[in-house]
Amino acid sequence: MAKSIGIKIVTVTQGGLAESANVSAGDTLLEVNGETVLDSLNYQFLVSQRDSTKILVKKSDGSLVKKVLKNDGNALGLELAQDKIEVCRSNCTFCFVRQMPPGFRKSLYVKDEDIRLSFLYGNFTTLSNSGPRELDRIIREGLSPIHVSVHATDPSVRARLLGSPRHGDILGKIDRLIDGGIKIHTQAVIVPGCNDGDAWRRTVQDLWERRVRFEPKSNKGGILTLSCIPVGLTDHRQGLPYIQEISPSYAMDWACSWKAVAQRYARERGGCPWLLLADEWFAKVGMALPGRRFYPSDWAQIENGIGLIRRFQDHSSRFIKSNRANGFSGLRLALLTGMSFAPYLSRMIENLNSNVGSMLRVISVPNGAFGAQVTVAGLLCGQDLLRAAEKDRLCEVGNETNAYVVPSASIRDVDGGQFLDDMTVTEMQSKLGLPVIPGGNNLSELLSNVRASARRL
Repeated sequence: MAKSIGIKIVTVTQGGLAESANVSAGDTLLEVNGETVLDSLNYQFLVSQRDSTKILVKKSDGSLVKKVLKNDGNALGLELAQDKIEVCRSNCTFCFVRQMPPGFRKSLYVKDEDIRLSFLYGNFTTLSNSGPRELDRIIREGLSPIHVSVHATDPSVRARLLGSPRHGDILGKIDRLIDGGIKIHTQAVIVPGCNDGDAWRRTVQDLWERRVRFEPKSNKGGILTLSCIPVGLTDHRQGLPYIQEISPSYAMDWACSWKAVAQRYARERGGCPWLLLADEWFAKVGMALPGRRFYPSDWAQIENGIGLIRRFQDHSSRFIKSNRANGFSGLRLALLTGMSFAPYLSRMIENLNSNVGSMLRVISVPNGAFGAQVTVAGLLCGQDLLRAAEKDRLCEVGNETNAYVVPSASIRDVDGGQFLDDMTVTEMQSKLGLPVIPGGNNLSELLSNVRASARRL
C-alpha cells in the first residue's frame, strides 16, 4: 500500500476523548503513537496497543495538535474517512470482472485486491499486491484469518493463470504468513486443462502439508480450508484467452472423485472438513449434495458457494415440521431463482406445499445479462427476473399469484432494493402490478418478508 499522509476525520463523538483534545470533524489524523496511520484498520490496531495513546492531528487551519489520551486501549471517539480500496494488478485469464458486459455501474468493474477486505469480509486476495512490508503488517496486526486465492502452487501454472510471471510463487508468501501465526482460508478456481490434473493434485498436497494441525484457537498459523470452485464463464469474453467450459461430465467426474478425497481428509482431521467442494459441482448435474458433516461446523466459505444449498435444505427440513410453517397455508407465491438452485428449491417447496397446503411455485430464470453458463441466483439482474415474471404472468391461469419472490442474493443494495443492473424492487413491482418480495436466507425469513409486505399494503 502507498504511504499515507494522514486520514480525514469525518465524525467526532460528542463528549469523547478526541473532542476533549480539541479534535474536530474535518481535521486530519497524522500519527498515533508516533506511527503514520495507514487506514481505519491500522488506526484500530494502534489505539488498542497501549493504555495511553499519543495522537498528532492537523487542524483545518494547518495548526498541529499533539495530545496524549488515556484510553485504556479503547477507541478515541472519532470516525475516519472511508479507505480507498486497493485494486488488483493481475490479469487472471478467468477474472469475472474482465468478463462483465458493458453498461453496468462503474463500481462493478473494480477488481479489489485488498487484504483489509479479506480479513474483514472474507474477500479473496491473490496477494499479488502484497510485498514484504504488507505481509509483515498482516502478521503484526494479527489480521487472521485471511482468504487467499491460490489457484495453483506450481509457479509456472499460477503465473499463466494470473497473467504475470512475477506472481507465480505463492507458497513463499503463505509460508511467511503461517510462520507469523496467520491462519488462511484458500481457494482454487478450476480451469480445465490448466490447473486441474497433476497441477491440482500438487496444490492439494502442498496446502495439506501446511494445514492447521492444532486447535483453531491456538496461535499457530496454517491452512484452515481449501475450496475448489468451477470456473465461471460469461458470454462476454471477447479478446480474452480461450477457456474450456466445465461440462456436465467434467463436473460429474470432479464431484465424484474429489468428494471421496475430501471425506478422507476430514477423517484424518478427526472429522473436521478441510477440502471443500463448491455446490456448483453437484448442481451442474443435479446430484444430491453431501450431508451436513461434509461442511465445516462454522460454514466456512459459505459465501464462496460452499454449502449454501445444504444449509437451506437442512433449515427447510426443520422449518416444514414446525408450527410456523403453517403461516404459508393458502399462499400463492412464485419463487424466481437461478437455474442451478431451481431443482433443489422445487423439491423443498413441493414438500412444504404437501405439508401445509400452500401453493408455491418455483420459476427457473435463465441469465440473459451474463449468458446461459452463469446459473447462480446471485448474478441474476433485475431485467432477467422481470422478464421471467412477465412471461409467467402471461401464461398464468386465473391470475392467482399473490406475489413474486426474488433471490435476496441478487439484490446488491438491500436498503434501496437495487439489483446489479440498477433496477429496483419497487420498479419491478410497479411493472408487474404485484408485490415483489426478497426471499431471505431461508423459508422462515421468506415468511417474515411476506408478512412485512402484507402489512405495507
